[in-house]
Amino acid sequence: MSVESNQLTIQYIGQVGVILRKNDIAIAIDPYLTDSVDQLGGSPEGFWVRRYAPPVKPETLTDLDLVLCTHEHMDHMDPATLRVIAEASPDCRFGAPKVCLPALEAMGIAPNRLQALGVQEAWPFAEGLNIQPIPAWHEERVQDEAGWDHYLGYMLEWDNLCLYHAGDTLLTDELVNTLSGYTIDVGFLPINGRDIFRNRVGVVGNMNALEAADLAAHLRFDIVVPVHFDMYPNNSEGIAPFVDRLYQKHLGQKFHIFQPGETLLYNKVR
Repeated sequence: MSVESNQLTIQYIGQVGVILRKNDIAIAIDPYLTDSVDQLGGSPEGFWVRRYAPPVKPETLTDLDLVLCTHEHMDHMDPATLRVIAEASPDCRFGAPKVCLPALEAMGIAPNRLQALGVQEAWPFAEGLNIQPIPAWHEERVQDEAGWDHYLGYMLEWDNLCLYHAGDTLLTDELVNTLSGYTIDVGFLPINGRDIFRNRVGVVGNMNALEAADLAAHLRFDIVVPVHFDMYPNNSEGIAPFVDRLYQKHLGQKFHIFQPGETLLYNKVR
């Protein structure tokens, strides 16, 4: 689907997953289109139960040029989803933190389709599309001895648009300072938060709804999209605190709450 240079189509596919299409390039970020998490052991019985079926079948994604994964957790880098996508879109590339590449190869994805991503440098994926990895604090920032981050977000500078997908991260001073160098048109932020009781069952968390709303307003996102709140009730604080914060403290800050599978045409006007 070709759109004008200041337009972008965004499809929300659940959890933090989105598909972005612009100028005949299609990019999926953290696609999770199975119930793999529900089958995991190690958590209390019934803790992980999807609230809705995957809105897209991975075998129908035949036009993807790139899949970006932010880290190795199954709701962000799901083998059952990625294997099917790799077959359905045989020319698709896969970018992820360096630590994730062995797992992607183990899924049967050829090494020449993989790109190790780190904050050290941007990836010029295509003409007019630069992908800059951004550090993420999934409760903490984790790096190997060479400085490669285990958790990433991504800044996509795509023609005259600037898109930020945070992946899973807390809000830290370092993150605010990093993002302050960009004028962000669309930002996808997790809002599920964290707490000691989730930590006790092995669930690491993210910024909460109030922090996400404040970050978007502080950095003057054109539009903020909350994610990571609607699929698993036991790892969510709901959507109401996010909306209330924007209306009570940041009236005028634009936002969009997606329904699973919904597609939005974003047209930059500022």
